[in-house]
Amino acid sequence: MSGSELQWCFSQVKGTIEEEITDADIISCVEFNSTGELLATGDKGGRIVIFQQEQGNPSFGDYNVYSTFQSHEPEFDYLKSLEIEEKINKIRWLERVNPAHFLLSTNDKTIKLWKVTERDRKPEGFNLKDEHGVLRDPSSIHSLVSILAIRVLS
Repeated sequence: MSGSELQWCFSQVKGTIEEEITDADIISCVEFNSTGELLATGDKGGRIVIFQQEQGNPSFGDYNVYSTFQSHEPEFDYLKSLEIEEKINKIRWLERVNPAHFLLSTNDKTIKLWKVTERDRKPEGFNLKDEHGVLRDPSSIHSLVSILAIRVLS
């Protein structure tokens, strides 16, 4: 192998091995954002999963799930008598101009623009309970961030 070739090393698996893989779970496209911090995958089921690089060691390249959302649904084009699959054909990150991230996703018919952003939430209701359902002290909660993927245009 020459010095200019890129060598891929498999180092991380998401999900459990026991899960049955369906056709809809097969990844159909992958796209990194310009900094490499975010990785978006699209699958044959029309879902987009965004992974964020771990902050600790950026040279190692571990990624964790950042957001998941349904981008495309199956539909029928009655004019052409054609079924349109929900499969994501392409994902493209747009240049970042504010704190939000924007990405485009497309199937065989529709291009959608998505705004992915973080919002701080106030501790209230279920946010005050731990994983066992016990109420936590609100002063012990430092940050509640929710990730929103909002369709801007299709």
